[in-house]
Amino acid sequence: MIIRTPLPNALHAAARARAIAGIARRRSVLNHPAEEALTTVAELLDDVALTFETDLPPVLDGVVITNTIPFDASLLLAIAEDVIAQNTATGLPACLGQYVTSAVFGTLELPRLLHPVSAQLASQETSLRAALQLLHERHLTGAGERPETAGLYLEAAFKLHLSWGRLAAAVAVDNARPCNRPTVAQ
Repeated sequence: MIIRTPLPNALHAAARARAIAGIARRRSVLNHPAEEALTTVAELLDDVALTFETDLPPVLDGVVITNTIPFDASLLLAIAEDVIAQNTATGLPACLGQYVTSAVFGTLELPRLLHPVSAQLASQETSLRAALQLLHERHLTGAGERPETAGLYLEAAFKLHLSWGRLAAAVAVDNARPCNRPTVAQ
């Protein structure tokens, strides 16, 4: 009899989900303006972790499939991302799910380029993007980090995403100024 257990990458994804749930819970204390949303996200992530810990990997023709996400986990992550998108005061990135699933897939995407007109804002974009990419490459891509330090790296990534969101708002305002709009030749 073969005993099947969750794969190590699924257990790492579960640990990531629990680490992010902990971040959400810490933020929800002290009358945070998005306390209810943060609590909801934390509960959803607890369920995601449980799904990763209990679902067994699929087997196809005797081969264990290692790079899949349980359906329930993907659904719960989508719901959590919707809660975050509707409550930006959480301070969590709307792409939160990729920080859990990167333990399975080994990839993390960077935010879309902002294309600022201003040289100063372009410099800020370059710096933020480089910092986020470095954090992804060194610590958050895949499942190699230690569980006790994962929370610190995730919190740092989320702070960079928050800064990115502020920069995106500034770029939108700056790019919309009449002096920054292209003129149309007649």
